[in-house]
Amino acid sequence: MSSIDMSDYSRGARAYWWAATVAGAFALCWAVAGVLRLNRNQMLSVLALSAVAYFAGLYPIRVPSTQVSITPNDVFIFLTALWLGAAPATLIAVGDAFVASCRTSRRWTSRIGGPALMSIALFLSTNLFQKSLGWLNEAQLLTHATLLAALLLFSVIYFALNSSLLATLHSLKNGTSPLAVWSSRYSWTSLTYVASASAAGLIYLGVIQYGAALLLAAGPLVAIVYATCHFYFKQSDERAKATERISRLHLATVEALATAIDAKDEITHDHVYRVQVYAAGLAHHFGLSELEIEALKAGALLHDVGKIAVPDYILNKPGKLTAAEFEKMKIHTVVGAQILERVNFPYPVVPIVRHHHERWDGRGYPDGLKGDQIPLTARILTVADCFDAVREDRQYRKGMSREQACGFLSENAGNQFDPNVVEAFLNNLSTYEQEIAAHKASHEPLLTPTTQAGLSESALSAVPGAGLAQTDVTLNYVKQIHAAHSEVAALYEMAQTFSASLDAQDIVTLTVNRIERMVPFTTCVVYLRQADDSSVAAYAFGRNAEKIRNRTLAAGRGIAGWVVINGRPMSNTDPMLDLHEFLAENETRYSTAAVYPLTDGEQTIGALAIYASELDAYSSDHLHLLESVSRLASTALQHAMLHEQTKVSAQTDALTGLPNGRALYARFDNELAEAKRSGGTLSVICFNIAGLRAVNETCGYQAGDRMLAEVARRLRGTVGEEGMLGRIAGDEFIYLLKDFPQVQATDLGREAQGNIGSLRLEVRPKQYAHVGLRFGVAEYPSDGQSIDELLLAALQMTRQNEAFIDGTQTPWRSQLVPTGYSSTGKSGPLALVG
Repeated sequence: MSSIDMSDYSRGARAYWWAATVAGAFALCWAVAGVLRLNRNQMLSVLALSAVAYFAGLYPIRVPSTQVSITPNDVFIFLTALWLGAAPATLIAVGDAFVASCRTSRRWTSRIGGPALMSIALFLSTNLFQKSLGWLNEAQLLTHATLLAALLLFSVIYFALNSSLLATLHSLKNGTSPLAVWSSRYSWTSLTYVASASAAGLIYLGVIQYGAALLLAAGPLVAIVYATCHFYFKQSDERAKATERISRLHLATVEALATAIDAKDEITHDHVYRVQVYAAGLAHHFGLSELEIEALKAGALLHDVGKIAVPDYILNKPGKLTAAEFEKMKIHTVVGAQILERVNFPYPVVPIVRHHHERWDGRGYPDGLKGDQIPLTARILTVADCFDAVREDRQYRKGMSREQACGFLSENAGNQFDPNVVEAFLNNLSTYEQEIAAHKASHEPLLTPTTQAGLSESALSAVPGAGLAQTDVTLNYVKQIHAAHSEVAALYEMAQTFSASLDAQDIVTLTVNRIERMVPFTTCVVYLRQADDSSVAAYAFGRNAEKIRNRTLAAGRGIAGWVVINGRPMSNTDPMLDLHEFLAENETRYSTAAVYPLTDGEQTIGALAIYASELDAYSSDHLHLLESVSRLASTALQHAMLHEQTKVSAQTDALTGLPNGRALYARFDNELAEAKRSGGTLSVICFNIAGLRAVNETCGYQAGDRMLAEVARRLRGTVGEEGMLGRIAGDEFIYLLKDFPQVQATDLGREAQGNIGSLRLEVRPKQYAHVGLRFGVAEYPSDGQSIDELLLAALQMTRQNEAFIDGTQTPWRSQLVPTGYSSTGKSGPLALVG
């Protein structure tokens, strides 16, 4: 038994096989013992029938498109049961089954298991048949009609036992429903058993009635019928093979198209194979037919063939699709179904393709089917494809982990997915993964260890199969399509995004993300040129990024310094010329570098540098990509930097450094709109400097400017970082704060009033100027519904309030100072204290 291979049998299948083999051995021993008790003539008859059965089985009729073969042997088994009894019939059947198993299989599990199950079925059915004949004879009911009826019942019982035992073995082995296996493989063969029993009964009755000479007439008739069937099935098989060849040709054509489309959408062969394993496993679990399983395997490859009608920019758009773009994307299901309808597949692929985006809750497309209205095959493919797709990295998102993907299915079961399919999938996922792992172990992987070694750590963590250290001259057409599309799509997307963004951080982040998907690196740094021609590592990504960021290379120092000064790229050189400035010796282990200038016309504004630790050199393809990326990033980054400078200067008060009126009003609009949407409040505190005009008139405008700057500094210190403080006029400041109670806003105003009231600014030797502070508070919605109403309410309150000094309740206007300086211009106390 050491040669019996049961590696693909489950524990239950193994136990069943051994139990059936032992029981079959007992039945065979019983049959041998029964034959040995026969007389000489009966033994010769057994040998003759065995020989005829053996030669008749040499030329089986293969039923087209199945693994089932038909021989006339069952006729001789039934004749043996009629003439000689149960034991000889069992022995002949077991021998015939063993010969057939040896002819069709090389595995001893099949050569032993099949005959064992046959012996059990025939042992039980023939003994029951003999007992029924004995009972009919005792009851004097045995006639030609009852004999034929008993024989037909015998054939039905024999078929039911034999087919059920076989179906149970296959179901335990494959983890499927026994009833589904029996229905798809064996149910229709019952006709051959009944026909054989009828033929055997007629021959038996004819011999009894007319003698053995009838066999001479019946033999040629049986031979002619058999030959006719053989010729018919052979012709049918040839037609089926021709049809299959045409179908394969159609399928190969569509597969080639689908593969090219999938390459554009970053779908890999590994993904397709995994989805096929998941889908086939679920199909077996739910007892689907072989045709439906084949349809699922084809659907795993072809379900997105309709994306040929979807523009590339929609397929690979990094952000959320617009309503119009989503409507365009949705047509791929209908287009794919229409394409495949013309192929005329022998299995139901079209419903899978059309409905694989339907949702369990009825909110899917294209037909809005709900629940069980969606074909089960489409529901299965939806779960299998979605689980594997969300785990793969794409250029517009990072893939999920296994646990996250399982959680995603569970969270959406009953909404997007059929809950029964999700439950079955998650329960059997480990089994499917073992099958996938075994397949990978027995086939050469798409990425060899040598290729994987050429990937950077960051690239491996982001996108499987990112750039190679050297150009792969063995690329097939799928990889070439995918590579070309990835490059064009990435550059196109960068250009589109750059044109819509003026934020430097966003531009740099997008640039690095795109590089990471196309070129391997361990660390990426963007250097910006300073006024003294030094280079600051303004942005850093990957390993050691925190240690490199914001560090400076002196003018002309290292690779990046040289590139910035000379405006020319440098590649495949020692990266430590740059990195030894930032990293300790034991933190390095970098092997190559590529640095490209970021230019604005004739001026170099910085450099884009990538450093690799697991790559010997960058290829020409890598450098070509880097050149294109750096050229795009240069223009976008320069525009962003100019925009930032213009934006800051346009919205900042040059004297105080606070936001100016333009920035305040823009923020006011946003905050007020948000408060209206959320039902929250918006507090406005207006601060008015009392006595600033007196400082200007008595001490000069430079002293007044200094006073303004100091007041702004103290106000910022009082209000903190929350909210927004800005200057809108000569002596007016506005403070905006969301969801801040009016009582607390008043307390904050008083605190600011005290801080400003204690301010003393030396304007002349031993002479100090001071000012006071008035404030007013208004709150949306109680004090106004618009910006103007709130500002007016706060300003009116400001004019009604007193300005205090030194944190006391002494009004600012009552302060006495040396004569000669007016604080208000027309009347009031003086602004200088001696």
